[in-house]
Amino acid sequence: MASRDLLTLPLLVVPHVLFPGSRLQLTLTQPESIELLEEVIQRDSTFVVISEKPNQELFPVGTTARVVESFRDATVMTITVVGVQRVSLLSYRHQGARLVGQCRYAVDQDDAVPPPLTEEAWALGSELFGAVAQGDRRALPQNATGLSYWIAAHVPLALAVRQELLEISSTRARLAKEISLMRTLLDGFRAEHSG
Repeated sequence: MASRDLLTLPLLVVPHVLFPGSRLQLTLTQPESIELLEEVIQRDSTFVVISEKPNQELFPVGTTARVVESFRDATVMTITVVGVQRVSLLSYRHQGARLVGQCRYAVDQDDAVPPPLTEEAWALGSELFGAVAQGDRRALPQNATGLSYWIAAHVPLALAVRQELLEISSTRARLAKEISLMRTLLDGFRAEHSG
């Protein structure tokens, strides 16, 4: 692997999973995190949003992000970030009070997603989103990859499940897993509201 394939990027460790194309609002109170984000904003650069395991080791996959909104007062910074691209974390180190990671872009496998799989995921996502959030179903992306990330970001799932979805490198496999999860959630939702 050529060195140009590697990226050295600052890491922001948060208890959330960010997906490409999705937005996430974060409230930062640690001075190191605030300082890092002020520098990122000033340089208009990207950084990696990544989560940690219960043993405090970092997960192997995160998402590069850009800050699209920020607000700062004396001790708190609130930012909204948008996910750009999945990255594999190869290694990381402390650089002063910050974490910096050696990363490589994690590209989805070029697998053909059968239209019925995308259609089922869209229908289930639309039903679940409408039932849970009373949201506008037209907000769901039409393309398979965008839809898989949208579902992972918007369907109510535990952090570990979201992380598992982020680590799946195949859109087809991610959608299949999400369909199974959404069926289970909808079955529970229907049972809860039928009696």
